[in-house]
Amino acid sequence: MPIKQISTSPAPGHLIQVCAGCGTEHTISFDRGAQKARTGPIALQVGDTLIISVDSEPAVTVTFAAGDFRDFGQVTAAELAAHLHRAVQGVTARDDAGGLLIESATAGPGSRIQILGGSARAALGFPVDGAADPCSGRPVLGASFGAGQAVEPNILALRRCNNCGANECLVRTLDATAPELDGTYFREHRKAVNSLAEHCRARGWSHPELTAHHAAEVTRPIDIHAELPERWELAQAVRRSTVLPGAPHAEVVR
Repeated sequence: MPIKQISTSPAPGHLIQVCAGCGTEHTISFDRGAQKARTGPIALQVGDTLIISVDSEPAVTVTFAAGDFRDFGQVTAAELAAHLHRAVQGVTARDDAGGLLIESATAGPGSRIQILGGSARAALGFPVDGAADPCSGRPVLGASFGAGQAVEPNILALRRCNNCGANECLVRTLDATAPELDGTYFREHRKAVNSLAEHCRARGWSHPELTAHHAAEVTRPIDIHAELPERWELAQAVRRSTVLPGAPHAEVVR
């Protein structure tokens, strides 16, 4: 945590998250599935592979061959992105704060990126123990943390950080903070989280089991922006003289 910035234009928009575990910045697009590798440069071996599934299409095996990179011991995110653009259809790839960000080129509930295998997984920071990122699709309001557990309607889970392995969650809150906290880190970040959650709810970006639940809600958060501005930035929103440490409305699940 925290949310550093939210942009709603151009649609569908995105947020920039600062990982609470390691401080890495991540761009998370709304309405698009994605995966991101750890911050580079990355040491790979000639012949390494990465198996990628895009949306519902058959998985593609990407092979990193001799001559693909200037130096296999220091492969940059930009080099990886250029290679994936050539090798995999249906993705956009780029350097995001030093890490390779792979996004589906499509939007909607079927938008998804999954890393299913390959010898390059460990070097790139993707799990090799069979664990799947619970957020390989678009961010949605509502999350479940295991088989048989209820879906929590106020949680918005974020994509796994492949630098440190943290899976962070944003929590929508319905109560009000004290007036004297106006302009502080605590309240301004809470307003941003609540506004983002409502932005998702209003557009139907809900967990499949909660679509009807969210549509029928009549109670709204009190600490909220009436509408998300086209661009919101924490540093500009906070009254610096009264910044409070921590973000108690955030949780880190490792």
